[in-house]
Amino acid sequence: MPPASPPSAPPIPTTGSPRPTSLTEWLRGRTDAQLAQLLQRRPDLALPAPADLAMLASRLSVRTSVQRAVDGLDAFALRVLEALVLSAGGGDAAAVADAGALLGDDISASDLSRGIGVLLELGLVWGDPDEPRLVSSVAEAVGPHPAGLGRPAQTLLRHVSDLQLAPVLRSLGLPPAAQPRAGVAVAEVLDSPERVAELIAQSDAPEREVLDRLAAGPPNGTVRNAQLPTTWPDLAPPHRLISRGLLIPVDSQTVELPREVGIALRGMAVGAVSPTPPVIETVDREPAELDRLGTTAVLDTVRLVESLAESWAHRPPVALRAGGVGIRELRRTAGELGIDETVAALLAETAYAAGLIGAASGPEPVYLPTAEYDTWRRHAPAQRWTDIAAAWLAMTRQPSLVSQRDDRDRLISALGPDAERGTVPTLRARVLDVLTELRPGAAPAARAAVLARLAWSAPRRASSHRPLAEAILAEADLLGVTAAGGLTGYSRTLLAGSKAAAEHALANALPEPVDYFLVQPDLTIVVPGPPSPELGSELALAADLESSGGASVYRVTEASVRRALDAGRSGADITALVTERSRTPIPQALSYLIDDVARRHGVLRAGTAAAYLRCDDEALLSRVLADRDVASLQLRRIAPTIVIATAPVTRVLDVLREAGYAPAAEAPDGEVITLGAATPRAPSRPPARSIRSRSAADSGAQLTEVVRRIRSGEALTTLSRRIQPIAQQVPGVTSASTMALLRNAIREGQRVLLGVVDPDGTPSRHTILPISLAGGFVRGHESETQRLQSFPLHRLTAVSVVDDPDADEDDPA
Repeated sequence: MPPASPPSAPPIPTTGSPRPTSLTEWLRGRTDAQLAQLLQRRPDLALPAPADLAMLASRLSVRTSVQRAVDGLDAFALRVLEALVLSAGGGDAAAVADAGALLGDDISASDLSRGIGVLLELGLVWGDPDEPRLVSSVAEAVGPHPAGLGRPAQTLLRHVSDLQLAPVLRSLGLPPAAQPRAGVAVAEVLDSPERVAELIAQSDAPEREVLDRLAAGPPNGTVRNAQLPTTWPDLAPPHRLISRGLLIPVDSQTVELPREVGIALRGMAVGAVSPTPPVIETVDREPAELDRLGTTAVLDTVRLVESLAESWAHRPPVALRAGGVGIRELRRTAGELGIDETVAALLAETAYAAGLIGAASGPEPVYLPTAEYDTWRRHAPAQRWTDIAAAWLAMTRQPSLVSQRDDRDRLISALGPDAERGTVPTLRARVLDVLTELRPGAAPAARAAVLARLAWSAPRRASSHRPLAEAILAEADLLGVTAAGGLTGYSRTLLAGSKAAAEHALANALPEPVDYFLVQPDLTIVVPGPPSPELGSELALAADLESSGGASVYRVTEASVRRALDAGRSGADITALVTERSRTPIPQALSYLIDDVARRHGVLRAGTAAAYLRCDDEALLSRVLADRDVASLQLRRIAPTIVIATAPVTRVLDVLREAGYAPAAEAPDGEVITLGAATPRAPSRPPARSIRSRSAADSGAQLTEVVRRIRSGEALTTLSRRIQPIAQQVPGVTSASTMALLRNAIREGQRVLLGVVDPDGTPSRHTILPISLAGGFVRGHESETQRLQSFPLHRLTAVSVVDDPDADEDDPA
């Protein structure tokens, strides 16, 4: 498919207005839309909102902000910026013609103009597009080796000794000289492209290999004894290059290829970079088919999250002292769910981000399902999945880091603090945006193409982001956000910000839930579709899940039947479930299994004495008393058929079941009961907010308001230059002329701008319509709030009439 065109810069006005002479003046000439775009592309500039354009210009030059903007440039915009830095030669005025020559003949003038337009949008350069100027600290952010080229020869030669330069001068046919004249002479030779080409042509094959390797970048290389006298015989290729000035020693072990030599080796250019992103080869399917493929992972995700929560409800993992779940607990959970630890970590982190599980405080803190989980599990599968997917998109944690080693060589635990990565939501959005650019139904033929597109869009972050991007793509496939590598239709809708529409699209793609199953002679139960919530809960008690997907397969075993009986179901209840829900005849073996387990279940009965154990079979009761596995209960026989214990009844039941017996709890009247204590839950916790939750309209309105405030502050700053200070702005001094000015403003109904110093010494400005002057106070209605305010006269530092009929029309008011 054709490559996606990069975003084009808005047309840049080239009117005959005078060129700006400062960054603040250039910002003043930008339109409100252009300022809003600047704040959108660099949101750190608006936090908090700048008071005026001078403050915005100051923030544009902050090193960390500039570095963040440079690191976010795509490959072509970065190469254009590097060319401008090279053409500026250490200053701030860049020559577009020189930059175009450095980029090579393959880059057209329109491509170069578009690249400069992007840099103007970001505020990395300012001024006229034909003569852009670099914002201060841009060259520093680009680094000492723009485009992988070394520093200029003149800079490198300043630190080379006379002894080292002497053979270089002889080799270049220059008269002997001392520093700094020697360095200047060598630099002048290297500044000539013709002389540099001659010196390169004199290089043999080993020397040329060294030059080509350094010219490709980085320009630094390690050479043993780099400052060795170059007059020694049998010099190595690097030392021979040093003797001719093609390499310059930086220290005793390092050499650097001068910028002039690197450009010559690259053909008098910095190296070609495509102005358009790389093409992603795709495998095309129908969108509906891709959605059907994704529903399998969707159903598995919902089922596994529920299984993980139920597992932790029955056996809560203990929270580590530093926070998180230990590796052993994670491994146990993975084994119970039949998945690997990587998937278990992903499910735990996503469920935690969705607010479905949380940490419960206590003497021994543990992780438990929350109250929100009970509500979530009653929702339809489509709604449950969108809750999980939205939490995954927004969470600031990276599950793929779990079980890896951190910088201190310690294992990173699931839900622990070391898996926190604040930039992951942005990277996750960038990865999925690449897939969103493909047409619906299309999937990348290879993940490498997606990674190549990401590397082009942010080359400076490519090496650190590549492992995380690969993990994000794998997680998207596991959760059902993508299918076969392509973005599903319901995921596209969710990414667009409409969760309700995504639920509706997914509900239409999911197969209809079924409330029946097919019982096979081998005691397996086949559910030909996603089971209804009620059927799924009952089957989870009475059978063990063997496989899932479009159809689920369960197996009924003695242990699963006993699990249902322990949960309070009777043998008749299990038989009724199978009889009423099965579309096939019930195998006789299944009926026998249910009846046999139900008959044996509850033969042993436990109650409270603290607890007692009653059994009509005296031989069985004697065997229990002799069993070492239940010795911890400290059982004592008080009658031929009754034994009492010091442990609680729940403890008696658990120990007996672990020992292989099948006891049941009974009420005082002898009826079998289920000890259904309320399942513990962790405190509620709000889910993570998505970075896409704010609509474009809301974001645009906020940016418009910020720009309005900046313009208002700029107008106020301009107006304040007209204010006449009161007694050199010393608080406490109010002149007669000031009093007369205020009285006249009250009579004429004119607004005045007051400079006021608060009791703590903080200066402020207020525009009011004065109504009275008495008792040492001036009172009036403030223009912005229309509220009545009063200001002590002794705290005024400046007064100016705003509504001045004699003021010039162009003067700001």
